[in-house]
Formats: sequence, C-alpha cells, structure tokens
Amino acid sequence: MELFSLPVSTYSAKVRIALGLKNIDCTISPPPGGYSTAEYMQLVSLGTIPALRVGEEYFSESDVIMEYLEDAYPAYSLLTEDNLKRARHRFLARYHDLWLEPHLRRTFAHCDPATRVQAELDAHLDKFEERLEKLDELFTAQPFMVDETIGYADCAFPATIELADILLPMFGRELKLGPNMRIWREVAFANPVVKAVTDESRTATLEWMNSGGG
Repeated sequence: MELFSLPVSTYSAKVRIALGLKNIDCTISPPPGGYSTAEYMQLVSLGTIPALRVGEEYFSESDVIMEYLEDAYPAYSLLTEDNLKRARHRFLARYHDLWLEPHLRRTFAHCDPATRVQAELDAHLDKFEERLEKLDELFTAQPFMVDETIGYADCAFPATIELADILLPMFGRELKLGPNMRIWREVAFANPVVKAVTDESRTATLEWMNSGGG
C-alpha cells in the first residue's frame, strides 16, 4: 500500500495521522511526476493528493481513504462502536473539509504583498475566523473532540491549525481558539503521531513559503 502525499498538504496530513494512529504499514511517496501532472493523472485521474494505491487500484479524496482504512483495518477503530459518536466524528471531519479549511487555503493567493487583494484576503480571513469560532460550539472537549481517546475527527484539524498559526501572523492577525479548541489542541498535539506529522508539515510549509511558494 502506498500513499501519495506532500508534507504541505493538510488533507494528506489527516490521512497520515490516521495511518500512524492505526499503526498501518504504508509507503509514503510524493505524486509521481508532481501534483496534477499528466504523469500522475495516468494513475490518479483527478491528479489530487492524497491518493492511495492498494495493489493495482488507485483512489483519492481524504475521507474516502479514511473510510477505507476503517473498513480494511478494523482492529483499532478511529470511529468507535457507538453509532452516535461515529456520526459526530464524521460531522466534525466534514465541517473541517467543507466549512473551515477552504477559507484558509484561499489566503495562499495573497501571501505575496505585491499581488495581494486586501479586500479578498480580509473576506477569507474573516470567514475562517468565524468558522473557527463556530467550531468551538460544535463539540465539548472530552478532552478529544468526541471521546476520551483520539479518533477520526481529531485527525482532520491538526495540520490546518498548525498552518493557521503560520499564516495568520503574516496577515497581521493571530490564531484565536475557544476554550474547547484550546483543551483539544493541548492533548492532540501531545500525541506523538500528531506531533510528528504536524512538525513535518510546519517545516515543509515554512520552506515552501521562504522559497516563494512555487
């Protein structure tokens, strides 16, 4: 099994955290030929990361990969056996992917002050902060998002929070977390799997930004 991934990708980080927590042996590789290249799209039709190769089969989308890992490796479940808790995990993970992270990603186009459109940047930052504030209302730290142990939803947020911690000060803002997120961050980032992945993500992101973001 092989995961096509890049350290700067928050969605790749989500899957890598799940792999580590479930103790699944998996080769981690950059996309052959590069992200969205014709060479890579011969294998993964959308050309996106993360993508997983299992034997001769290739599939993408981080939540699809996460669900596959749950089905194929049930010995350590990140969803638990409680149906309501499983639904909460999936809801929070979906909130990350559809409602929170995209607003942070849209700030990438404004990292260079020479090409920055301040009104657009402010709109994205305002929406990200609004959605981050709302997130604190959507769960009560257990201390993790759904339970006493780290799980499916907890995999989604670490790399995004780490990225926000880098980007927001560049734009004259600071990362503000509500009480539930502060509790969650302390315990989640203390997990050795989460720490290893987010440390690599932070280093790679800073290197990418220092190189001009190309």
